[in-house]
Amino acid sequence: MRYDFTSIPDRSNCGSSKWEGMKKLNPNVGPEILPMSVADMEFMTAPEIREGLKTYIDTVIQGYTGPTQAYFDAVLDWQRRRHGYEGKAEWIVTTSGVVTAIFSLVTALTQPGDGIIIQRPVYYPFSMAARLTGRKLVDNPLIEREGTYEIDFQDLEAKARDPRNKVLIFCNPHNPIGKVWSKEDIRRLVDICVKNDVFIIDDEIHNDLIMPGHAHHALPVVCPEAAMHMAYCTAPSKTFNLAGMQLSNIFIADPVVRGKVQFQKMLNMSMSQVAISYEACRLAYNEAEPWLEELLTVIDGNARYMKDFLAEHIPEARVYPLEGTYLLWVDFRGLGLTHPELEALNLSADLYLDEGYLFGKAGRGFARYNLALPRSALEKAMERLAAAWNARKALPQAEHITLEPGMALPEFPCDTADRENVSIRDLLDGKPAVLVFHRYLSCPLCADFMGKLEGGRVLLVVQSTREAAQAAGALPCTVICDPDRKLYDRFNVFPADSAYDLAGDRTAEFLPQILGGMENTEGLAQQLPAWFALDEGGIITRAHYSEDVFDLPTPDMIRRLCE
Repeated sequence: MRYDFTSIPDRSNCGSSKWEGMKKLNPNVGPEILPMSVADMEFMTAPEIREGLKTYIDTVIQGYTGPTQAYFDAVLDWQRRRHGYEGKAEWIVTTSGVVTAIFSLVTALTQPGDGIIIQRPVYYPFSMAARLTGRKLVDNPLIEREGTYEIDFQDLEAKARDPRNKVLIFCNPHNPIGKVWSKEDIRRLVDICVKNDVFIIDDEIHNDLIMPGHAHHALPVVCPEAAMHMAYCTAPSKTFNLAGMQLSNIFIADPVVRGKVQFQKMLNMSMSQVAISYEACRLAYNEAEPWLEELLTVIDGNARYMKDFLAEHIPEARVYPLEGTYLLWVDFRGLGLTHPELEALNLSADLYLDEGYLFGKAGRGFARYNLALPRSALEKAMERLAAAWNARKALPQAEHITLEPGMALPEFPCDTADRENVSIRDLLDGKPAVLVFHRYLSCPLCADFMGKLEGGRVLLVVQSTREAAQAAGALPCTVICDPDRKLYDRFNVFPADSAYDLAGDRTAEFLPQILGGMENTEGLAQQLPAWFALDEGGIITRAHYSEDVFDLPTPDMIRRLCE
């Protein structure tokens, strides 16, 4: 090989986001362990870029700098050469990242309460762009079928017809599933959106990273007639490992939309990017294409190795085809673990990656592996995973039950403020009740819920200790103390997939106080509620696993359920 894709750079003291994240989980992690999470590479930047930037630093003053004609020429030529796209320099809006552009477009084109359509499982900042701006997240979930994913066009059309839904954020190649969408899929999606006046934010940040044997189709090339209905989001960051340069090239043909995004930049006083970033982009596109071609063979080889390894050593896992990106999507549901147990398995193997649940509920039981690392590090990671799974299989399997209507509530002992190891049957005492799982007694939302209880019988499970319950004084309901989360785990009362999912569509309103209260809590701060109505015989008449922390039965509902 002409380029070095075998050496392992030491990023432990460079401020690397994923290395710092790994050290936060395990401060004693060894130097041979590489994180496989955040989508940047464990490869040195192409030498053509490194050497060119040295010259640039030596000869150019790093003052306030805008894009040069050389930068525009490089971007336009790259798009023409690699993707067949004939863009124009005046269409380009530079931003500090594609995610930044997505947030700016959502803010510029919609109002609070408007719907933003995404296709989960999908890159989690898409949902953040809806929820953090006070918009409504509208999921058009992908369909799993025969070892691949498909777009649910019938559902997309129904949601696009709703005039409240203004924007679709589209991912091609798709992160995390690694799929490159066909021309037919793109045309059908565009037809639906254009017909219903839904603007498309086309995230193609990975569109240079296409595996051998696959062909990528840029949306504006497939459907040039849709130019006024979309923003084409590109960047050198993933392709050339330049994420820290904070530069993306966003093509917006519609001058009105482009003006709105530029106005958002003015509001944020972000009128230009870092001077060196323009030169890094120019060098990448003009000089480093041979490095990229070699990189693609390395990533493809890593994907094939990992697929073969798992087929031999963990055949219960299913690897999805890697068509684009350097992110491999693996289905571990065949292991019979809950997604928190899968995360614990990965951590026990010193694997620091992005768990599937981060990409939405449809990703629970999956994991996303960043394959942009030397083969030697990947081989060691797989050996650790196989060893951890073999050790896990030898342990007794924990019981997990998803409670459903018609089931008898399983018997279990529990602790209350004044009683230890009491039977749940004794607490029910042959009367209807509502069993509610909440967070912990010091949680203001939990206190608010208890303060509104009037009538009905509530058995409230919290992550607080008996001592905390005793210190709280008189309580308006029976409190079951589960500080070790045994009941939560047994009955699959899971935490939210992220802090941004905890408050649902009220995230923009409540996230500051939620984040401010994430530390030094009695229990897991991201815990979601659940509630179950029980008749006098302990049979479940209603079962509800909550979607957000506010999703709880009202006092009036509790009274009716206990009649």
